[in-house]
Amino acid sequence: MGYFVKNRALSSGSTSIQVPSGTSADRPLAPKFGAFRYNTTAGYLEYFNGTEFKSLTTVGETALVVDSFTGDNSTTTFTMSQETSSAAQILVFIGSVYQIPITNYSISADDIIFSSAPPSDEPINIVHNIGSNS
Repeated sequence: MGYFVKNRALSSGSTSIQVPSGTSADRPLAPKFGAFRYNTTAGYLEYFNGTEFKSLTTVGETALVVDSFTGDNSTTTFTMSQETSSAAQILVFIGSVYQIPITNYSISADDIIFSSAPPSDEPINIVHNIGSNS
């Protein structure tokens, strides 16, 4: 059996390794590309891609969450049930028309801000967790 971990914590006959772990605040200040750790704050394995820490994807399904609103021809900002990391991580429909991220709306924390107010009585549906890895 080969060892790929410096300062390994493996005993003879082990079938697993212990990776470094800590909170999000404990991340290294100058991580190296490919650094691998368990994030105890988020509860997942993560790696450094050279720019930021990314979570490892797990196999399986995740439940979609749909926020529903109704346009009134004046409101442009609606508060969603959850935050999203970027406008491209949700699907947005006004009526049955798909809205293009950044062009038709932007995101700020848990708010979606439309570039123009959705028409009166038009349903607005926002689908979350399409980019989820949990």
